[in-house]
Amino acid sequence: MTSQFSAYVITEPCVGVKDETCLEVCPVDCIASTYEDDQYFVDPEICIACEQCALVCPMTAVFLDIDVPSYFKSYINRNADFYRRNKGEPMPVPIDKALTMIQAGHAKALELDIAVSVSVVDEGGRLVAFGRMDRSRPMSVDISINKAYTAASFQVPTTDLGSVSSQSWFQSLIVSSQGKIIAVAGGLPVLGEPFVVGAVGVSGGTDEQDQECARAAVAAY
Repeated sequence: MTSQFSAYVITEPCVGVKDETCLEVCPVDCIASTYEDDQYFVDPEICIACEQCALVCPMTAVFLDIDVPSYFKSYINRNADFYRRNKGEPMPVPIDKALTMIQAGHAKALELDIAVSVSVVDEGGRLVAFGRMDRSRPMSVDISINKAYTAASFQVPTTDLGSVSSQSWFQSLIVSSQGKIIAVAGGLPVLGEPFVVGAVGVSGGTDEQDQECARAAVAAY
């Protein structure tokens, strides 16, 4: 597993306590455990390093991976191992399906009489393929990639991020991601049961038009 960001790690002070406060504040639901396990764990593939879990933890058990004290370093692998055991590795969006999704997004754009760029990324936000229609603005390529990256990172439609886009932790993420995190319509995750396997981003029309094209692309997966 690799993460686009540094990730938070839950360490020894949580063992035997399992305080659930962190679950309530995590915006991407990347904290979990099982009945048999004696602590909570952070999924390093999904964690967006928003700091909310660390701020509320009453046990001071949560650290950014680069700041974990030396005597807790083993918990970095322990967190990742939990998800390897219980979730496994998702399969990325195949290139042929990515191209089919792009074609579907373009077809919807033609129906709407607009020109767009459509980008598809894998579950880690890495670009799989993109397609730019004639007459679409050159900058629409980068914007579509960023929308897809955001949807993959948060594993939710980018329209769902409007309520948190003004919060300080989200603004910090925008800066740390060098502008790749954006909370505007047109980004949708791609679900390959039971995991998010990637995302699609569309740019070139209005918010509503980009969203329609993104839905058409996901429907073609």
